[in-house]
Amino acid sequence: MEEKDKKLIESVIEALILGWLAYLFFYQNFLLYKWHRGLSLPSKLPFMVAGIFVGLAYFLYRWEKIEKTPVPQEFPKEKGKEIKS
Repeated sequence: MEEKDKKLIESVIEALILGWLAYLFFYQNFLLYKWHRGLSLPSKLPFMVAGIFVGLAYFLYRWEKIEKTPVPQEFPKEKGKEIKS
């Protein structure tokens, strides 16, 4: 497996974790500051969408960064000739 593929898989996992934590953060903060006792719980859908948006934004940022990284190329050495610097 190539280095880019490994970094891409790592970024997907990080994005999923970040999206889940963002969802929990947004929902918890809403409950702490806007929700009052005795009321029914608000819908979780807007907070899930916000978590998905944060995870997707992070993944796209990392993907762009990974794609821009130059791939080191190995030049074949000819026998008897060495590159001197």
